[in-house]
Amino acid sequence: MSQTISILQWNIWYKEDIRNIAAFLKAHPADIICLQELTNGYQQNEPDTVEYIARTLGYRHYGQGMPLPDGSWLQANAIFARFPIVDKCFHYINEPVGTNGFDDEYRSYIEMTLQIDDTHQLTVGTTHMSYTDRFVNTPRKEQEADKLAAILKSKQHNFIFTGDLNVTPDSPTLQKVQKLLQHAGPDFSQKTWTTKPFSYNGFEETELNWRLDYIFASTDVNVLRSEILQTEYSDHLPVWAEVEVI
Repeated sequence: MSQTISILQWNIWYKEDIRNIAAFLKAHPADIICLQELTNGYQQNEPDTVEYIARTLGYRHYGQGMPLPDGSWLQANAIFARFPIVDKCFHYINEPVGTNGFDDEYRSYIEMTLQIDDTHQLTVGTTHMSYTDRFVNTPRKEQEADKLAAILKSKQHNFIFTGDLNVTPDSPTLQKVQKLLQHAGPDFSQKTWTTKPFSYNGFEETELNWRLDYIFASTDVNVLRSEILQTEYSDHLPVWAEVEVI
């Protein structure tokens, strides 16, 4: 018998009050939640935002952050689920080499395998890929995408992949992912960034003009529906999908 499961993907923005994020997630429940930009010991009322979200929702969880010299961390990816965890792992898809900048940071892919019921397991992976100026492809981003694709290549059964990939739908990174997995929607014309003013290195953006956040699935997962959720919290909008695991 098949199982219907809901998934929410969201870059929550490390500057957003984590209490607002938790309130939104409680008001828009999903069986599995993938978040990016969680923090520990960094500019938040709650010191460990991964633990806070898990405690508030009552979900099982797994997270991995980018270590800082003072022992705190930020830019964490985390997966929260109401199902038992069978297995979990992470891989670095980018590591600093000393060139500095947003593309010279630790970037990880994390994964959990969940026991949905007596007969169904589902593996869920998520990542937050490096930012490149104006989201253009670079040799460094190409290497990161290749490392991600190497991981995804073996995920062909009961698998969901989400993330803020920091790339547009026509990018080489998205082309690599779409060769391996089906897009779970909604249509690429629907945008997810930015709802807050952004300024970096001469690039200014104040409008919701970009699609950077995605949900993908293995071809044996039946995608039932999906949508972009509206919220004033974070600089990204959440992506939500409902799928059927057979």
